[in-house]
Amino acid sequence: MTDPAAPNLREIKKRRTRAAIVAAAMNLFDEHGYDAVTVAAVAEAAEVGQRTLYRHFADKEDFLFAPDDELHHAMTRAAAAAPDDGTGLAVFVHAVRAAAEILEPQREMLVRRARVIARTPALQAREGLKQAALQQLFTDELVRRGHPPERARLVAGIGMTCAGEALARWLEDPDHGSLDEIIAGVEADAGTLGTPIHK
Repeated sequence: MTDPAAPNLREIKKRRTRAAIVAAAMNLFDEHGYDAVTVAAVAEAAEVGQRTLYRHFADKEDFLFAPDDELHHAMTRAAAAAPDDGTGLAVFVHAVRAAAEILEPQREMLVRRARVIARTPALQAREGLKQAALQQLFTDELVRRGHPPERARLVAGIGMTCAGEALARWLEDPDHGSLDEIIAGVEADAGTLGTPIHK
């Protein structure tokens, strides 16, 4: 019996095409620099026409950032379904662990993407806007759960900082462990920030 939730053949082909375009773009951006790569070059490398490319992506920046939409949707759903321990951070950790499941198989691509963004100020600006939007989503979720707005903003900000630190550690050195393990380590570190360091 066919699973009604399973993607159909058309959807599978769409995902494969999008993945091929993203991979081609990432390779070219990493090798030649974002500004030096044209949309036509990405289409040629991905072996698709430019019209096909534009059916999947709005612009050149979208090659880098469109995959974030699936990630953010998954995090938003996980946050909405998470138990709340009263601090609000449990909601965020639940969502970040859901993101780790998606990100773990994509480490090599994400390392390249991080290099491209680090060399391109315009991309850094767009990444900042997307992160701010995600932080606002978490703030709104915490407010919905009854947290005062100022506390919700603080918790969401701390959560985003911890998630960013975990991702940075994972991308810098895979020997740190899996992303989920690193998230747990950062969570533990955050819990000791009020403890003096003994030199």
